[in-house]
Amino acid sequence: MGVKLHALGCAIKTIGWKIRYGKRLEIEFPQAMYKAHISISKNAKMILKKRLQNYNGGLYLSCRGNGVMTIGEHTMFNANVCITCVKKITIGDNCRFANNFVMIDHDHNINDVTGSLAKGDSPEGYEEFPGEEIVIGNGVWVGANCTILKGVHIGDNAIVAAGSTVRKDIPANTIYYEKGEAVYRPIIKREDFSV
Repeated sequence: MGVKLHALGCAIKTIGWKIRYGKRLEIEFPQAMYKAHISISKNAKMILKKRLQNYNGGLYLSCRGNGVMTIGEHTMFNANVCITCVKKITIGDNCRFANNFVMIDHDHNINDVTGSLAKGDSPEGYEEFPGEEIVIGNGVWVGANCTILKGVHIGDNAIVAAGSTVRKDIPANTIYYEKGEAVYRPIIKREDFSV
């Protein structure tokens, strides 16, 4: 009985998302994302293939601006996963993401400390959220407490060890891990910024 109720809850939630977002959301059935939150802005698009899983809650998928997010079949997300897209994020089939995972394809432009540029006083070429495409291949496994940053490409069947921050590409069939190294840099005062 519990499995049927869970499946029914997932179907109702999926239909609700489709009604809310219309053509901005392409979603295949069936889904197992009962405890997920999806947010898609008016010019963005999200493509979710069949059999995505999120059983432990805390899955947040957000597409902003002109972003395009695609998540392949049979991909599983554990608890406390946040994926935010303003450019393009592509995740292949059969991937696994452990708990406390963050993926963002952009930065915040910190050169505008007053916020005036974001309000329309921006020079040509200014981006409030400069970003680069992220591509995750098929069969990738990402351990707990990891972050993947903009511009990263991860090849098929790669493994990202727990606690890693991925800033550079990872070749296919590779295990990636970070050896902890502390880096200290001085903070630049606001008056030192120039736009």
